[in-house]
Amino acid sequence: MDETQRQITKIAREAAKLTVRTMRESGIGTGEFDLIHLVRHQPGISQKEISRQLNMDKGAVARRTARLEEKGYLTRTPDP
Repeated sequence: MDETQRQITKIAREAAKLTVRTMRESGIGTGEFDLIHLVRHQPGISQKEISRQLNMDKGAVARRTARLEEKGYLTRTPDP
């Protein structure tokens, strides 16, 4: 690995640490972060589709989205 690749790896590692620290301060776990990230890239995605893409139980998705809604990170709307 050359010096540039080492520096990029080091920057990526530090960015990951900063992300985890910021999430902790905001009261968000890594699982919640994954869900927020998915919804951010696919606005309007259903809980069923979240369950499929994140390979999570539907009940776990419902609980996690409810917690994120309580914290103000998501807004859930009924699917017409």
